[in-house]
Amino acid sequence: MHPIPVRRMRINVPDEFHPVYVAGQAAASYNLTGLGLYVAVLEPFIVKAMRRVIDRITDTELRDNLDRFCRQEAQHYMQHERFNALVLAHGYPGLEARVARLRVDFDDFLVKRDDRFRIAFIEGFEANTTQGALLLLRSGAFEHPLTQPDFGLLFKWHMLEEIEHRNIAFDVYQHLYGTYLYRASMCWYAQRHMSVFIGDCMKLMSAADIPRHGEQCRITAKDRLLRLVSVALPRAISMLPGYTPHKYDVPQEVGTLSAALSQMAESAN
Repeated sequence: MHPIPVRRMRINVPDEFHPVYVAGQAAASYNLTGLGLYVAVLEPFIVKAMRRVIDRITDTELRDNLDRFCRQEAQHYMQHERFNALVLAHGYPGLEARVARLRVDFDDFLVKRDDRFRIAFIEGFEANTTQGALLLLRSGAFEHPLTQPDFGLLFKWHMLEEIEHRNIAFDVYQHLYGTYLYRASMCWYAQRHMSVFIGDCMKLMSAADIPRHGEQCRITAKDRLLRLVSVALPRAISMLPGYTPHKYDVPQEVGTLSAALSQMAESAN
């Protein structure tokens, strides 16, 4: 099996949606819901932006890996769109409008920005999600008895593939541009863009859900503080001069999960 396998997954969308679906934790659940809404708009942008530059990649192996990266990302957003329809049907005032504003951002990035901006933006996002994916898979949150199994599987699969293709956006940026200061500035920009969107979603959803589902949907001051740390630390790491995803220590369990999900997939190659 190729180290960046392209899996076609068919994950069941549950019949009903309860907003607190990860380990009984509101903040973690809303954070992942916001991420799911974000990537369903981001990842089509990623595929279009990377396809624009793929013919400029002179390294044959990197070009092949970039193709696989794009194909993995295409699978992600198609699955997230199915789950996001369930989330949006829950009737959150202002949420669809916030997603619409996000679409305008990425449409503008495709039309009004250059390739260097787009590739550096993608690298900034990937630098964050690799760190988050490793933490989430180590946490055991997706196997928690209070985690809704279908949502757990969706994010477990997505986080695994973030780890599998962790080097590609960085390598493409280095291959085409390689300017440290610009890369660092775009890590700040891209990760702030994502965190602001997710933060907005968390506020909108929690405010609507407290009257519907009770205090379990409240995001506490401790939750907000922990989120600030969880946003700031990966951003700082990804902006360091010596940062490279090639240095990550990937635990053996990731390989075991990779094989298990390949077996579960409708197809994998």
